[in-house]
Amino acid sequence: MPTHIELEFSKEPFEDCRESVIVSLTDMHGRQQERLRLGIVTAEEVYQRIDEKQSVVLDMRYVKDFSLKHYRKTRSLSPDCVIDLLDFSACWAYFDGVEPCDFSFANFTGSSTSFANSLFGDGPLSFFTAKFCASITDFSLSHFGAGAANFQYASFQSKTVSFDHALFETGDIQFVNCDFGDANISFREVNFGLGKVDFHYTCFGKGLITFDKSTFGGSEVSFKRVDFGEGKVDFKRTNFGNGEIDFSEADFKSGKVVFRSAVFGDGNINFQEATSTSDFIFDNATFGNGSLSFFNASARMLSFKLCQFNNYVDLRVNEVEVLDLSDTIVRDIIDLMPTSKAPVRMKQMVFSGMRNLGNLYIDWERNDVLNLILSQEETTQRQKSDQFLVLKESYNSTGRYSDEDRAYIWYKRFELKADVEYSIKNNPVSALWAYPTAFSKWLLFDKIGLYATEPLRVLFSVSVIYTLFSVLYLVLPLVADTYIDTGGGEVLENMNPVGKAFYYSAITFLTIGYGEFYPVGIMRFFASLEGYVGVFLMGYFSVAFVRKVLR
Repeated sequence: MPTHIELEFSKEPFEDCRESVIVSLTDMHGRQQERLRLGIVTAEEVYQRIDEKQSVVLDMRYVKDFSLKHYRKTRSLSPDCVIDLLDFSACWAYFDGVEPCDFSFANFTGSSTSFANSLFGDGPLSFFTAKFCASITDFSLSHFGAGAANFQYASFQSKTVSFDHALFETGDIQFVNCDFGDANISFREVNFGLGKVDFHYTCFGKGLITFDKSTFGGSEVSFKRVDFGEGKVDFKRTNFGNGEIDFSEADFKSGKVVFRSAVFGDGNINFQEATSTSDFIFDNATFGNGSLSFFNASARMLSFKLCQFNNYVDLRVNEVEVLDLSDTIVRDIIDLMPTSKAPVRMKQMVFSGMRNLGNLYIDWERNDVLNLILSQEETTQRQKSDQFLVLKESYNSTGRYSDEDRAYIWYKRFELKADVEYSIKNNPVSALWAYPTAFSKWLLFDKIGLYATEPLRVLFSVSVIYTLFSVLYLVLPLVADTYIDTGGGEVLENMNPVGKAFYYSAITFLTIGYGEFYPVGIMRFFASLEGYVGVFLMGYFSVAFVRKVLR
């Protein structure tokens, strides 16, 4: 939020300063935020302290036109001469002036370096190639004006670096090629303003990196090719605005990367070729209308629990052990189709509870979908069933009917298991009928015809069952007082027993009913049963055949 600064210069002394200034900060609505009295120090006074190699303490001071570039010029030093600043402290200081505020090639040494609560004017600010060697570097609650802030090639060798609650106005912010060493880096609740924020090629070490609750104003944000080191990277509750977000080719090594509850606006989000041996956690993050890409990225886990995707999501990763899309809402396309550059190697994929209002592009065979779901250790039978149903509907809407049939078969299989589990859990006695019922469904619907998805499978089942009944008619007269009688004359009476059994079975199975043969004894029961089975199976075949033809 832009801040208006008013200055009231006074001859009134302040501490060891002969003159002072009252600095009033008001927000865009005219509400006063701060009102401070600062002692006035000239840039030349600061330069003299540097010459004398004294500690540079500018707490509660107003400094105008401070510039190490100008300092070098007045001392006839080379433009890139390193200037040592010992125990530099500028808490509640205000750096103002017409000329750019310049700390380039500064070497901050001592126990600490502090710009806490400091104010910088609207001109450009440069810490180009500065070295922060003190144990603590503190920019917390500092206020950067409308000019660009340049930290390019800066080196932070401190144990702790803090920009907590810092405010940048409208200028671009450059952290390009910075080296943060192994410090713990905190950008917690920083307002990065409306300008471009660029961290590309920056290197972090083993320390914790946090941008928790930070806000980016809507321009481009780049972390391209950043080496995030081995520490945890925390972007929880960060608001990225509506600009383009670029994490492409970033290397997160073994550090866990957390974007939980982060808010992404309408800009495109790019994690292409980003790599990590740990996890990317985006649970409950909010995505706007921009696309999201993890093309050719690698990680141990990608988790998007409870997220909503409003635009194209490219998950054609190079390699991810676990992809978690559970309880997500999909309004466009999620693309998992392998390519030569992104083979999409995964061991497990979870999308239970997904509301798919768009399309899920995933290949049953090349993505090894069956094993992705069967390998889930924490999901229930019902959740697995629901995931196969999501796939079945997605395959149907995109015309991939063979894959739809495969998904449908496994959906029905796990649905059957889930129904049995549910029934027995609510009433243990129901096991007496739940298991026989489930077995009947398994035999009739699954084994005989794969839930009407394979007409040839049904025909094969018809042939097997017809043959079994035929053999039964041949064997029964040998063990019981039953036989096939005929009223068709001597030719039919003297018919070969095998031919008679198979012929009688055929006209019974197909319910032709010529009347040439009829059963006597217990064979009547089996004949009635075969007629019923024949009607059922022929109807089953018709359904499966028509289903295939219509597609």
